[in-house]
Amino acid sequence: MANWFETVTKTLADDKISRRTALRRVGGTVAGVAAASALPGLALAKKNSCAGGGGTCSNPSRFTNCQGNPNTNCYCFTELGGKAVCGCNSYCSQVPTCSSSQKCPKGSVCIVSTGCNCSSSQGVCVPACKKKNKNCQLGSGHGSTAAR
Repeated sequence: MANWFETVTKTLADDKISRRTALRRVGGTVAGVAAASALPGLALAKKNSCAGGGGTCSNPSRFTNCQGNPNTNCYCFTELGGKAVCGCNSYCSQVPTCSSSQKCPKGSVCIVSTGCNCSSSQGVCVPACKKKNKNCQLGSGHGSTAAR
């Protein structure tokens, strides 16, 4: 393993190929290694999902932890528009109301039909869970939460 570069150069030297073809092969190998190193991050992003859909007042059993996210405070919610999103459970008394995700703070989503409000047109802003989201904690508060 320590002499991998020497092995590669000998293999290239043994083949009767042009310098241009050799450079293309080396460039392709470097690009392949770079792409392969990015794939684990892409796979993690897909695992941080709500495959069964997000929870709603009429279907509270879908207020489940996001798949693939080790943070137990990341739940599946329904975003305004019906898309399932992974968000941080929050106390209703501590979240602002919203009519769209654009009205929420940066990094937050507008979720509807929650323990805070069963309306499907008026929601609340909760931080979106991304990756491990270590800052996604319920904190201190009282009363009901978005995930009930």
